[in-house]
Amino acid sequence: MTILPRPASLASRIAQTLHDDILAGRYGAGARLPAEASLADTFGVSRPIVREAIAQLKADGVLVTRKGSGAYVSETPGGQAWRVASAPDGGPTLAQLFELRRVVETACAEMAAQRRTDSDIDAIRAALAVMHAQADGHGDMPSAAAADMAFHHAIAEAAHNPCFTGLTDFVGQQMLAARQRAWENTARLSVTTGAPRAADQEHAALAEAIAAGDAAAARHAAQQHLAAAAARLGLPA
Repeated sequence: MTILPRPASLASRIAQTLHDDILAGRYGAGARLPAEASLADTFGVSRPIVREAIAQLKADGVLVTRKGSGAYVSETPGGQAWRVASAPDGGPTLAQLFELRRVVETACAEMAAQRRTDSDIDAIRAALAVMHAQADGHGDMPSAAAADMAFHHAIAEAAHNPCFTGLTDFVGQQMLAARQRAWENTARLSVTTGAPRAADQEHAALAEAIAAGDAAAARHAAQQHLAAAAARLGLPA
């Protein structure tokens, strides 16, 4: 099954354009944006669409609004929230998200091996056990996929950098459906061949490298797991 990207909404595209203008210095911190009517004319859309775009930027901390005065660039023009930039075709593909996942999760694994505490190791192993129980005992692949996310969340937590935890969780949510498909594919392969699920062995190797405090081994285990996971999704290794 091919997942088609959803087109980005007009409001999201306008919000991205305005944010790009702000980051390029067209509107500096404290500057007032043109009135809604003027922006609507500029973009050729209705005022409610512009209002929605401004609301998005306000929610992200890029803009502040003043009643009766309009929208102003905040003192943090870069924003206080992270989101994937909108594109005409709806944003990132699965392959692009997976590239981001590789960068983030290999770094998390390496840092987790260096910084993990006993409670972190317990959390990683507990998530691993739940993952196995859902897949083996119940054959519940949606729950196994959710437990898979919890496992990688626990690793990100062990890196003790909330920026990495938030990014890991964001990417995990974006890829939840694909992760479930991968679990279903590997389960079918295991039944057909009689071999253990490869993902189980990959996760176990990653958990043990982190528990051992071996940063190089943890990074290598993460790289091996993600290369195999990409292959299970039909993505370039």
